[in-house]
Amino acid sequence: MQAFEELKNVQFGYLISQARNALYASLDREMLPLDLTASQFIVVIGAMRERARTVNEFCRLAGIAPGPMSRLLDRMEAKGIVRRERDRQDARQVHVTLTEKGVALYPQINAGLQKVYGQLLNGFSEDEASTLKYALEKILLNARG
Repeated sequence: MQAFEELKNVQFGYLISQARNALYASLDREMLPLDLTASQFIVVIGAMRERARTVNEFCRLAGIAPGPMSRLLDRMEAKGIVRRERDRQDARQVHVTLTEKGVALYPQINAGLQKVYGQLLNGFSEDEASTLKYALEKILLNARG
């Protein structure tokens, strides 16, 4: 029990934040040839995997406020990757869909994602990687209450 109490004093927030920053920096480098940022990549992945459909859902998915998300989508729209359309029943809702170009990027993005994950998990055993995934999922569940 003593060891667990000592672990609670470790700066988990700092480590999680630094791991997230390292992940995003690696994704930014990997997505550079596709002219995408890590945040833009999240929009494509989120749309393809049907995790978000509206601007508000993409804000929650990416952890980005509405203003910055709007500017990010403006840039993606200018690149021909997404399009936004107002909901016909609820004009407050704006749907984000991928264009053909956006859909065509998905396999390349997914390959880049797998490459980055492979780099970040270098030296991990399969059991260690599974334990890390389980621990992160548990942290997220605990955070949601």
